[in-house]
Amino acid sequence: MIGFLRGKALKSNEQALLLDVSGVGYRIHCPLPLLISITEGQEVSLYIHSHIREDQFTLYGFKDELDLFLFEKLLAVSGIGPKSAIAMLSVHSPMSIADAVEREDVQALSHTPGVGKKTAEKIIIELRGKLSHLVGGKETDTTYEVRLALETLGYSPKEIHDTLHKLKTENKTTSMLIKEALTQLQ
Repeated sequence: MIGFLRGKALKSNEQALLLDVSGVGYRIHCPLPLLISITEGQEVSLYIHSHIREDQFTLYGFKDELDLFLFEKLLAVSGIGPKSAIAMLSVHSPMSIADAVEREDVQALSHTPGVGKKTAEKIIIELRGKLSHLVGGKETDTTYEVRLALETLGYSPKEIHDTLHKLKTENKTTSMLIKEALTQLQ
């Protein structure tokens, strides 16, 4: 099984990335925020989930082990396939998914395209208690979007981390927080 790949991004679209690893091109499906942050020619390191079925072999890539962990936990839920799990990670941060599961927030989970109320309830029932160690992280969907915007603009992880901890997020929209973060970074 493939567990990790590092190479040069050849091209990407809204669903997948073509990664050149020593002359071999791997097509890797990734969450949308990750795909948006990657530029052509960029050196990329991805944690990989190899999904093998009778008629296909598909690779799913993630920027860190936390995203991979949550993806695999979602796959363990009956009725959730890789497309639904990737869609959830494209819409929510890992911490917000864990928080929604622990709070039994069906509505938050069903905001994902292709995940209805019954599927969200099933996710909560099967994962309740298994993601509690992720709850308590301060990253909400809004701060997740701010982090992704700053990553796309080329700020270092340390700069982003320091800036996000200084932001007061209560009652502010994503665009307000991005403006405030950019002001702090200048």
